[in-house]
Amino acid sequence: MAITRRDFMKISAATGAGVMFGVFDLKPIVAYAQANPPVWTAEAVSVGCYCSGGCGIIVGKNTIGGNEYVTYVQGNPDSPINKGALCSKCTSSAQLSTIVSDDSGTRIPNPKRMTQPLKRSAGSSSWTPISWTQAISEIAAKVQATRDANFTETEGSLTVNRCTGIGCLGASSINNEPAYLIGKLMRSIGVVYLETQARN
Repeated sequence: MAITRRDFMKISAATGAGVMFGVFDLKPIVAYAQANPPVWTAEAVSVGCYCSGGCGIIVGKNTIGGNEYVTYVQGNPDSPINKGALCSKCTSSAQLSTIVSDDSGTRIPNPKRMTQPLKRSAGSSSWTPISWTQAISEIAAKVQATRDANFTETEGSLTVNRCTGIGCLGASSINNEPAYLIGKLMRSIGVVYLETQARN
């Protein structure tokens, strides 16, 4: 059944009105949530990883198969930014390390989670695991080679000292501090094509 935008708005308005005026009884849901609180063996205070808002989160960890995994995330009520509220993306960020098994309904390590760098050689269709040391070394070597090949010191009588062969696009998850550091790094090697959501 195809639902038009108008139908969607009608259904949403009717549902919202029903919740507001008590047509739908939410007490069973509340009772279930109170009777089944999240359980974790340890917790840590962190920051949401999906945007530069910097919302405070409480991360709950449990031991699964001898290893600690994130199994629950909730908003931090002590954070002055979000005061305990949290978007659906950050609330579900436990899925970065664990997922709910379809068979048993229990949390298991996410089999699709990448835990080490992968490298694909030119002309190859397969990915090979490499160490972090090798990955960082190869990235640094390629950045230096690209900078050396595209660095311009002067243009006419002007000193420009710029590299036009590299562009830097910062992720939306970084806030002012890492954006500042990325900006300093990129400008120190002469990059002029630089943009992040934090507007450094």
